[in-house]
Amino acid sequence: MNIKTNNLNHSISRGSFLITNKIALLFLCVLTYLFSNALRAELTQSIDRTNIHAGETFVLTLQINEEIDEQPDLSLIPKEFTVLSNSQYQQSSYVNGRGSTVKGWKIKLSTLKTGNITIPSIAVGHLKSTPIKLFIKDTSDRVTLGGQKKAIFLESEVDNKSVYVQQQIIYTVRLFRAVNTHYARLSEPYAGDSIIEKLGEDVQYNKTIDNTRYLVTERRYAIFPQNSGSLKIDSVNFTADVNDPNQRNRNRFLNTTRPISVNSKEKMITVKPQPAKSSNPWIPAKSVVLADKWTPQTQELTVGEPITWTLLLTAQGLSEAQLPAIELPKVAGLQWYPDTPQKERQVNENGLLAQRIEKLAVIPSKEGTLTIPEIKVSWWDVKTDSQKTASIPARTFNVKASIQDVSTSNKIPTMISPVNSTQNQGNNSNISLWQNISGALFILWLITLTAYFFKSGSSQNIKNKNMKNPNKETPISLNEKSSLSSLNKSIKSNNANDIEKDLIVWINCLSDKNIFSIGDLLKSISDSNLKQKLNDIEQQRYAKKGNANSDYQCNLNKDDLSHIRHSLTSSVNKSDSSEIPSLY
Repeated sequence: MNIKTNNLNHSISRGSFLITNKIALLFLCVLTYLFSNALRAELTQSIDRTNIHAGETFVLTLQINEEIDEQPDLSLIPKEFTVLSNSQYQQSSYVNGRGSTVKGWKIKLSTLKTGNITIPSIAVGHLKSTPIKLFIKDTSDRVTLGGQKKAIFLESEVDNKSVYVQQQIIYTVRLFRAVNTHYARLSEPYAGDSIIEKLGEDVQYNKTIDNTRYLVTERRYAIFPQNSGSLKIDSVNFTADVNDPNQRNRNRFLNTTRPISVNSKEKMITVKPQPAKSSNPWIPAKSVVLADKWTPQTQELTVGEPITWTLLLTAQGLSEAQLPAIELPKVAGLQWYPDTPQKERQVNENGLLAQRIEKLAVIPSKEGTLTIPEIKVSWWDVKTDSQKTASIPARTFNVKASIQDVSTSNKIPTMISPVNSTQNQGNNSNISLWQNISGALFILWLITLTAYFFKSGSSQNIKNKNMKNPNKETPISLNEKSSLSSLNKSIKSNNANDIEKDLIVWINCLSDKNIFSIGDLLKSISDSNLKQKLNDIEQQRYAKKGNANSDYQCNLNKDDLSHIRHSLTSSVNKSDSSEIPSLY
């Protein structure tokens, strides 16, 4: 019995030992598998070539031998490098029952820095690559290819090595190529604190040098330094791929290509400050011309009628943004309504040609002789290094009354000269004619005198009524009522043209004053707020199409119209006289 019990205990112990060993072996296998996968996961970093010059491109390859969702952290690449492109690839294979996956990234880089430089470790998920040390060789202004010392080369020049601040510098780059290039790229110039403008399109032509024919690409820039001192124009870089006859592809008919890089030489410029004796605004240019044009061309203006005045300021060697506004003089009896200035530019062999065009609606407000004084623009001539002035000479106009003024004045009777009794005494028919005319004039005088006394009596009655009840307004006539109604409709429609027309009609119904424009009305208005509203109407009236204020809203109200009516009627009452007018 004891022997059976011992055998049973021994069997149980042996079974427990076997189970424990199997669990341990399984756990060990799992750890081995995980550890082997961890050992196999590796991130490698490599470049396609090591002989690299400044400005040339090369490819950095990152590769990992497992499937992963993370992307490489390219922000770790130093700022000295420029990332031109980034492409991703993935390859999967299954051999002898085992699957494998390779994932990678190809990053195209370039740098203008020379000397020793390091591409640091780049992380992809939990893995990191090994840094790569590079030596970037300096590049010259020429490339030797197939035994030809100057297969490709660059030239650069400036038109002036000593300029004033904000003066134009013309910077020219010429690229000479005796071989075909692929993926060619010419960088833009950099000149510190300067404004750089490209002058037109590239020009291409052929040129033969030492029996070698070159394709020349010429590119020009206008550089405007903004501060005085020393200015450095950095090198311009040209990169491309060229066919290399020294390297052969597996196909004997195809040549392999290699990237090349060429740099132009740096340029140093001395920038002088603005001269103390120069005027402001500062205009350093090769030439400045100020001209004007009147449309229509005339020496005679009419009160209340607008005429267009165009001013043109042209400068050689400046951008349009550097041209100042033209200062206009104040002329009594003239009102200016300027349009939005136009700015234009042209490119010629001397660089930028800038223009500023200002158009104004000019409205005379009184008749007589008006003179617009001389208009001047001071500028600095960079060719003669001296201060000069562009000007428009003074111009005198004869301003005549408007047609309405002339028709009103024609209503006044004309004095008739006495008849000379010594002439035509024998002509009884002439005497009879003059007698008839005299009789007709006498009758007309009696009618005028009667009407005047009747009007004076009526005016006196109205004045007496107003004195008895000063708060009561002057009765509104039928014509005034209809014109006021039309004016209110124009104000609601917000049409400046109709507002001005209906306002003048209504005003002329109020009084006998000759008012033909808002400018005439402003002479009788003292309220500054009302004057501003009237000025806004006239400015909107003469604004050019496309430049008028689309948000304009006429703000004339009932109180404003009452103020206008009171101003005009009070001025008329003050001018009334009870005396009998002189006879003619």
